[in-house]
This record gives sequence, structure tokens and C-alpha cells, in this order.
Amino acid sequence: MSADAEPSASDAPWRGLATAVAGLAHLEAEPPLPCQDAALAMVAPRPLLVVADGAGSAPASDRGARAVTRALRRLLDTLEGQVAALLDAPVAPDDGTDRQLALLLVKHARGVLDDVAEAQRREVRDLRCTLLVALVGRARLLWLKVGDGAIVVERAVPVTTEAEDEPALAPELTTLGESGRGEFANQTTFVDAHLAPEQVQSGSLAMAGITGLALMSDGAAEKLVAHDGSRVAGQLSHWLDDLRQGRLRQRDLVRRFYSDAFCRGTSGDDRSLALLARDIIV
Repeated sequence: MSADAEPSASDAPWRGLATAVAGLAHLEAEPPLPCQDAALAMVAPRPLLVVADGAGSAPASDRGARAVTRALRRLLDTLEGQVAALLDAPVAPDDGTDRQLALLLVKHARGVLDDVAEAQRREVRDLRCTLLVALVGRARLLWLKVGDGAIVVERAVPVTTEAEDEPALAPELTTLGESGRGEFANQTTFVDAHLAPEQVQSGSLAMAGITGLALMSDGAAEKLVAHDGSRVAGQLSHWLDDLRQGRLRQRDLVRRFYSDAFCRGTSGDDRSLALLARDIIV
């Protein structure tokens, strides 16, 4: 950007943070179970969030979740040229390219699980996991969702102030996609050999006004997002603001996840959260 250019939202730097911790139910099991979530937040070569939640009934789903998260990071690094053409160009493609990329990412994740299962002489169902991805461009955001968990977008929206000559913005939190649950409360969809394209939720939206993103497993969403996605806890905006100010650390999230207030009335499932935040430019 030249010295005399006007700043824009796309020029604002991003900060990222991700953490995944074992839930109390896993820690108290005999023997204790590992954390089956994996979470990733990156800002280069472009902002990226990935969260994978291993199926509780799958004996090696923690390995599957980690493998999928690492593999998608590497794949998107390799595909950076194609991603730039899709998400950075001022004019959005109208040929369904965004959907094709989303399905490609899920196909790759499924192939990774196949390879890991073969190497470990396991069934793919032993490694299956849910999947959330948010990939940020200068013009658009691509998101996808397989199974439960939540994707939350923070936008800066104008608000009325007493001094009308001073512009003011306030955070607004909304969710993307549907709940990801099946017919029954404890049922969800996983990345595995039986996943069909229609079970992959995906979409793209303009980056204008977007100041933060949060991806979380259902263990974290229990306290942060209403079951139907209609309400999002304001705590997320506080974390995003702390992140953009450089004040948020992993230990802050871990302490909150294990606090009495956060654990009370929950299932004790693993908790993972991946955050991206950028400066709000008025």
C-alpha cells in the first residue's frame, strides 16, 4: 500500500490463536482419554482456521483429527495460486468454483483418513472426525462445515452515538451453517468413507465489515452458541478484541475452559477454539 493510500479493511493485519483441551469427562475416564479435538489458526500465506473434532466412539479419532488439520494446511499452501484467484479477485466467480473447492478440501480430508487407516491397519471409522474450515481472502471468505460445532463471524456494524459527528462501530456475532446434528441429539455427520456431497455445508461471503472469526467444536459451543445458532455469547467478541490487541494467550482460553462457570451444566466434552481477528478501521 502506498504512503498516501486510504486504509481499507483488507489491509488490516490479522492475528490468530487456537487451542484444544481435553474435557473433564475424558480426564476423569478410566483410563483417561486423550483430547480428540485438533485446532489450527494461521495468518500466512493467508488467514486460515481449521477445527476437527474426533468422534467419541472412534478409538483413534484424535489421530484422524490431527492428520486432517495438518493435511489441509499443507494442501491450501500448495493451492495458494488458485485460492487467490477465487477469494482475492474483486468480482466473485459465478460458476460454483467456491463449492468445488470446498468439496475438494473434504475429499482430500477423507483421502488422508484412508491413508492413515491403511498405514495403521485400521478401519477408517476408527479415525473419523467432524470438520470446520474458514479460509480468508481479500474480497471473500470461504467456509465449510461437516458435522456439528460452530462457525461464528464477527462484523463491525454502525451504531448510533450521542455525538452524531463521530462514527462508531460495534461487534455483531452471527453463525454460518446449520447445527450439523442428525435426527437425534447425539447424532452428527463425520468425514469418513460414507460422507456424501450433500452432507457438506459450504458457502462464501464478502469480507466487507468482517473483523473476526471463530471456529469451535461442540464442546466449546455448549457455552458459547445457542443450540440452534440463534444467539452467540458476547464473550467471543471480548476474546477477539483481546486477540487483536495482542493480549490473548492460549493459557487464558485454557483457564476459562476449565473454570467452574464454563464447566457447569455441560457434557464435559473436549473443547477446541480457533480465532482470527483484525483491526477495526473506521
